[in-house]
Formats: sequence, C-alpha cells, structure tokens
Amino acid sequence: MTDSQNEELDRLIALSKDSSKRGRRQLFNNITELFLKDEERMSQQEHALVIGILSKLLSEIETTIRQNLAEELADLEDVPHGLITLLANDEIDVARPILFKSHLLAEPDLIEIIQNRSKEHLLAIAERDDLNTTLSDLLISHGDEDVISHLIENGDAKISRKSMEYLVEESRRIDRFQEPLVARHDIPADLAHKMFWWVSAALRRHILEHFEIDELELHEKIVAATKTEYRYDVAAKSSNADKLIAELVKRKELNEKFLVQALRGRQIRLFVIGLAELSGLDYLKISRFIYDPNAEALLVVLKALEFSRSSFSSVYLLTRNISHDEKVKNTTRPEEVEIIMKIYDKLSAKSAKMTLRFWQLERDYLEAIEKLDDDLDDDRVYL
Repeated sequence: MTDSQNEELDRLIALSKDSSKRGRRQLFNNITELFLKDEERMSQQEHALVIGILSKLLSEIETTIRQNLAEELADLEDVPHGLITLLANDEIDVARPILFKSHLLAEPDLIEIIQNRSKEHLLAIAERDDLNTTLSDLLISHGDEDVISHLIENGDAKISRKSMEYLVEESRRIDRFQEPLVARHDIPADLAHKMFWWVSAALRRHILEHFEIDELELHEKIVAATKTEYRYDVAAKSSNADKLIAELVKRKELNEKFLVQALRGRQIRLFVIGLAELSGLDYLKISRFIYDPNAEALLVVLKALEFSRSSFSSVYLLTRNISHDEKVKNTTRPEEVEIIMKIYDKLSAKSAKMTLRFWQLERDYLEAIEKLDDDLDDDRVYL
C-alpha cells in the first residue's frame, strides 16, 4: 500500500468515528471517490468490504446526495458494477436514472430488480432502450397496467410474439393498450388485423393503411384451411329471401346493382344474405357490419367486391339510416361521409381482397366478432 493510500485510509478511519450527518456525508463521498478511482486495483476482498460499507452508508446519507451521484454515474461506462447495482436498488428517486439509462446493469441485475422491487422501479425499467424479450416478458408478468403501458409505448423494447398475442387479447378490455400497440413497428400484421374488431374508427383506418396482409402468409392459411367455409349457406335455408338469393346465385345474377336496390327497398335480410353470399362471410357477421357505428369493415367488403364509388356511397348512407343508434346516424354528417369516401378511394382493391380472404380463413376473426355480436342484437332486423 502506497503512502497516499495509507493517508486516505487513516482519513477514512477518522471519518468513520464521526457519527454526525456531516461526517457520514463526507465518509460516503470519500469512499465513493476512492472506489471510483482505485476499483481496478482493489482485491476481491477489499472490493467486497467497500461495497459493504457503501451499502450501510446509503441509508444514512440524504436522498439528494445519492440522487446527484446516480444522475452523474448513469451515463458513464466505467463505473464499478457494485456501485451501480447499489444505486439501482435504492429508493426510486435515486434508482430511476440508473434503471432508465445505465447500460452497466446486466440482464440478471434487471431480472432481480423486476422480481423484488417496487412498481416505480419497474416503470423506469420499462422505458429502457435495450429491453430484450426476456425482460419484456418479465415486466408483463410482474407489472400492472401502468407498467405494461410504458412497455408497449417503448418502441425500442423487443416483445416476443407470444407476449404480443397476449397484449392484443388484453387490448380487447384495456382501451389504453390499443393505440400504442397499433403504433408499434413490430406488431405482426395478423395481430393488428385481429384488433380491427374492437378498436376505434381512427385505429381501424390506421390498420387498413399500414398493415397489409402478407401474401405468403395468406397462401399458407389457404393451404392449411379446412374444407369448411365460413359463409351463409343459402341453399340450406327456406325463407323467401334465401330462395331468391339461391336462385340469383344459380343464374349468376347476384350483383352489386341488385344488392343496392334491395337496400333501397329496405329489404335488409335480402341485402345481408346476398352480401354474405358474395363475400363468403357469415351473414350474422355481415349484419353486424351494417349496424356497426364504424363502417370500415363494410368498406373493406365492398371494396373487395369492387363496388363502384357511388354504390358504396349509397350502401354507406342507407345502412347508417336503418339504425336506431344515434351514434350510427351521426356518421352521415357531411364531414364523416367525406372521410369515409376518401378511405374507400385510397384502399386498393387488391389489399381489400386480401384482407377479406384473411377474414374468411382466420378463426381468430370469427372468435373476436362472436364476442362482440351481442352488443348489436337489439338493433338488428331479421326478416
């Protein structure tokens, strides 16, 4: 040990006998400075001793001093690991900058903190720019809605497919998850389209614009699909409307013009059965689309069937007017009609066809719609 180190040790021994706040503060500062300066030259035993002393002193030093130290060290790359972990496990006002910024915290350090520290510690970790799927999974399992919201909003956090599926399901009941999930660059297109059924009109439009169904994925679903078609079997029904649609299908006369005329004549069941037949979707789902305040699903179906702009406009306005729901009727205001028409113009027939085919094949789509059908039962008309 050098003379300077001996002098430093003598000074520390003297300070350790001073139990005043000032003495404790000075001792903490001196040991911290010594640790930062000479950490590499310390033996393992000396290193453990210093960490032990520092951990005891932390509880005796004012929060402001520890907080200032944490702020100073959070961005540095050459700080002793032991000191960083001490500060990271401190009360949140001290730990926050370390948990948020310091890349010296290894995965095991963060796992231990997530499992054992407060919600506030988890919130700080959820905002880190280097979260891997292991840490994200752990935050989801240990955190509450606030923690998970912070994680979803963190575009740098890597989230596994399994966790993303869980978060999408949770977004059905937790509205605050919806917008940040749809805004993520890494959410798979099929999961974004699954959310289509319970998000707002604005988010539905975002999904249609930014999440195209992958052709290869769609092809794989087609190959894997069973022979059972999720559609309305008009041949198996016996009402006058069913028989008429079946006859039109047989004569290949079921078309856009007929459906618009049926709707104009308020023959709602005829329109729904006919559109279900043309689209290959369940007629109960089509009936939901025409009573839904958000018309984006109906828009996709008609665009996929290549209805003209004027036909879509007519169907949109007519279906809005048959509803008893004021929210639906309000969507006929000029500004709302202009918005929906712009979306119809912008959406390509190819994208709409792929989305429609995806809905035909995707079981999750059917399950999602099924859970929402009851909400609209009072407003449906079955003839």
